[in-house]
Amino acid sequence: MKKPFLIIVLISLLASKAQTQESNVAADSNAVKQALQVASMLGPNTVEAQTAFSNVLTAALKINFLKGIQGANDGLASYYYQTGKLSRSLQYMLSNEELAIAQKDSALLFNVLRLQASIYGKTGDINMYRNALWRRQYILDHKSIPGLKDTSYAVLSQYNSLAQFYAIAQINKPDSVAWYYRKMNQMGKGTAMNNLWEQLSNGGLGNYYLNHQKLYDSAIYYLRIATNKSLEGKRFDNYYGYTISMADAFRQWAQFDSAFAYAYHSFAGAESYSFVSLLASASGQLAKLYTGQRKYDSVVKYMTLEKQYKDSVSGMETLNSIQSLTNDFQQRSLEKKRQQEEAVKEYKSTIKNYLFIGGTLLLLGIIFLLYRVGKQKERSTRQINEAYLELKATQAQLVQAEKMASLGELTAGIAHEIQNPLNFVNNFSEVSRELMAELLQEPNSLPEDDKAQLLGDIDKNLQKIHEHGKRAESIVRGMLLHSRTSSGKAAPTDLNALCEEYSRLSYHGFRAKDKNFNAGLHTDPDPAVGMVNVVAADIGRVLLNLLTNAFLSVDAKQKKEGSAYKPTVTLATKRLEDKIQMTVTDNGGGIPAGLREKIFQPFFTTRPAGQGTGLGLSLSYDVIKAHQGNFTVESEEGQYAKFIIT
Repeated sequence: MKKPFLIIVLISLLASKAQTQESNVAADSNAVKQALQVASMLGPNTVEAQTAFSNVLTAALKINFLKGIQGANDGLASYYYQTGKLSRSLQYMLSNEELAIAQKDSALLFNVLRLQASIYGKTGDINMYRNALWRRQYILDHKSIPGLKDTSYAVLSQYNSLAQFYAIAQINKPDSVAWYYRKMNQMGKGTAMNNLWEQLSNGGLGNYYLNHQKLYDSAIYYLRIATNKSLEGKRFDNYYGYTISMADAFRQWAQFDSAFAYAYHSFAGAESYSFVSLLASASGQLAKLYTGQRKYDSVVKYMTLEKQYKDSVSGMETLNSIQSLTNDFQQRSLEKKRQQEEAVKEYKSTIKNYLFIGGTLLLLGIIFLLYRVGKQKERSTRQINEAYLELKATQAQLVQAEKMASLGELTAGIAHEIQNPLNFVNNFSEVSRELMAELLQEPNSLPEDDKAQLLGDIDKNLQKIHEHGKRAESIVRGMLLHSRTSSGKAAPTDLNALCEEYSRLSYHGFRAKDKNFNAGLHTDPDPAVGMVNVVAADIGRVLLNLLTNAFLSVDAKQKKEGSAYKPTVTLATKRLEDKIQMTVTDNGGGIPAGLREKIFQPFFTTRPAGQGTGLGLSLSYDVIKAHQGNFTVESEEGQYAKFIIT
């Protein structure tokens, strides 16, 4: 008895502070929270709890502490519900509903509607009962309970409410009752409130087998589980409700001793806890049992008690009070909605007036500024045109610079290529001069065979000189073709020969700048490619750019990794069904994933400042697109890069 006494003393002290010391509980939300916690420990249906919650509500209202108001309303609603004063319970629930709607607190509204549904169920208002459940389901379906960590609580709570709804006589859907209770039993295992769900699901299944299946052994089996779990969880309202069902099961099973024992036990327990609804049910069970024994004085006694308790819970006075509260609440809600709509209309009207005045002033301002804006527009247009022309000129210069850079790369390779035939021409010319000198010194003394041999050697040397002269002429012609402005007209071109020539020129051109550079350059021509209709000079510049980039990549990797690394660049052609494919592959450093989408953008370069314009790949991309082709890249950073033209 000491613990309840100390709790009551603590609540009394807090209530006193709420009334006399505004700086403490009344002005301190933390003190209200503590008082609310202590009040909750007193049980849902004790007079001490009712007093404590009333004091908390008074203190919370003084400082407008909404959480305290909500908690006190909830506690008082539970107290009046358990003690059979349903209209008072509903009054506090409707107060919380107003708070929930005003704060858009769906979690609070969800819990409020649970008790409202139970109240309307006890009073037989099926429409309001259904409406409360459907509103709860809407909140669940739209997952609009923020901050709810254990979502199973909301779902299982709704399952219990729906099962109870389908069990009432006016609805009577036993299959749905059984489904929801079995689902509760399965889903409740392992949750934080497992004990409660076991109480409700087993108790519900027990009543299902009792009232709908008339399987009394199954009913008693589940009801025993429910009563044991209720005692474990100290839910005496549930416990005595299930013992009343046990009495009913034994009565219908004609085991009257057990039925009387459970009925009297339930009546005494419900009376000790002031469970008015349960007192009405227990009185009804005793009246039925005494009717079977034809003890009519006892029948009259318990039927009278049953009627008194039922009237206190759901008599006309209670029903009228609940109906009045519900109507008043709906009227207030409608009035608030009307006021909100009127406020919105008034606000819109005010906004329209302000907009009209502001619009008029703005229009005058616009008219005032139009002249100046027109003048500024003329000046800006002129400046933009000048800037555009300057930009086009700069762009043309950059493109030309890129072409000249390409020509420079090519020239170095050509210089190397043309040096070889010139060396041959010089060597064979020198040898031929020596042979002619020998022939001219002793023309008559030499045997005819020696003369013929010397003349034959001179003829061979002249053929070699002619052959290498033609080679030099071919190189010069290719250089002139590359340097000439492209006409843009495609012509049949031996693509394999073009690739072979530009691979060789680009390689020697790169080596001309770096004598130490060496790399494996491989070509893999597909003979099936044949003649292709392209602009040869433009495709040549594309190949030159790709190969130069490949040489730069493998050269950088070789300097980093040393002699163990073998740089390799491959240029390949291949005929696909109705397309031609060219690929340039290197085993250099590759291209980082973040840069692959940027490399075809104009002026994008990873080279140091002054070592590249960033236009090479962009111009190459434009050339390939002009040929109705596709230009893509595949790469793995640190492993390889592969440019694909189709």
